[in-house]
Amino acid sequence: PSTTTTTTTTTTTTTTTTTTSTTSTTSVVWTFDCGSNFVCDPSVETDIYIQMAHMADEAQCEQFCQVGHPTNPCKFFTWVPDTEAHVPNCFQMSECVEMSNPIHGEKSGAWSCEDESIFCGPISEPPQPSYKEALWTCDHGVHPYGGPGTIVFQDTECRTSCPSFEYQSGILQRSEIVVSSTCKYNRSAEVSEWSSAVPGNVLDGHGTLIESASANPVPSCGCPDLVLKGSIEEEEGKVFSCNNQLTVNDGGDTVITDDTECVLLCTGSHMFDLYCLMGSWSEFGLEDAAEISCYSHTTTTTRDPTAPTDPTDGGTAAVTLSTF
Repeated sequence: PSTTTTTTTTTTTTTTTTTTSTTSTTSVVWTFDCGSNFVCDPSVETDIYIQMAHMADEAQCEQFCQVGHPTNPCKFFTWVPDTEAHVPNCFQMSECVEMSNPIHGEKSGAWSCEDESIFCGPISEPPQPSYKEALWTCDHGVHPYGGPGTIVFQDTECRTSCPSFEYQSGILQRSEIVVSSTCKYNRSAEVSEWSSAVPGNVLDGHGTLIESASANPVPSCGCPDLVLKGSIEEEEGKVFSCNNQLTVNDGGDTVITDDTECVLLCTGSHMFDLYCLMGSWSEFGLEDAAEISCYSHTTTTTRDPTAPTDPTDGGTAAVTLSTF
């Protein structure tokens, strides 16, 4: 008899699934409760230095300055990142003086923004826009205008300028005068205040002495009276219209004040506008009333108020406006 053998082969397939877990680490940037826009100098040889220590992170450095008030003398602190263990990286100061050239990523803060004695207040409420008033601008983007609660860190320097500023002594200047005022701590009064203006002998556009940023928050940037030789004559087709009545002085010259705005039209065509803009008259070089004419074939020149002052051209930037 014949025997048949059947062989069955079974194949087993094994599927392996590999799961990869990715851990994402997010670095948290610490923000001080009352941080400064610049670094307070932590130099240990100054008379404002208090003490230094090594802290685990900037949060501990900040808390080190915050605890124990009012007996804690720390008013400002500076954190130095990425230091070796046991190397001081947290410095405390009684005042803040700007560090001129920080290179290690340092950052600073005050123990509290509520301590009004260590900050300067705003120099005034935000002013209305004006073409005849100069404003103060400060280092590090600090805005010195504001309401209650606005604070300015010590050693913040602000500046103002205007073409019509003059030295009190009458000294002629070849370039635009720049006046500065800085938030400083007054140790005698134990308050922060705006320093006296530097230089201290500058008059604004209306002849008022600029004493400090807080005393003169919006110095006048008006123009001196424009005195034109002679009087403005009538001509056929000419319209010289102003918002104020022009006056003639005892010498027979026409006087135009800086609150006056005028326009010259010739047979209906607009020739030029005359007005004061940030310390300069729009029509540069206008000296004679006869130049306000439709038939004198004069070239009218205007100062570009957006151009920088160039002392090589007498402090003006002029462009030809029109010739008739």
